[in-house]
Amino acid sequence: MENKTRTNLEIVKKEVTVFISDMSRQEAAEFLSELADWAYANSESMWIDDEPEMQNYEEEE
Repeated sequence: MENKTRTNLEIVKKEVTVFISDMSRQEAAEFLSELADWAYANSESMWIDDEPEMQNYEEEE
């Protein structure tokens, strides 16, 4: 991970920590769970090719 990206990640982590500091433990846990689901879904979508390779079934043996 690039240094700039790592720095931005640390900023986001600190902001989330401040944001959840006023929540109950249960609210914070639910919020972080939703955030994790969102982050996972977005990271998975980044791994998907924009132009998947076309399968040529005619050349299969």
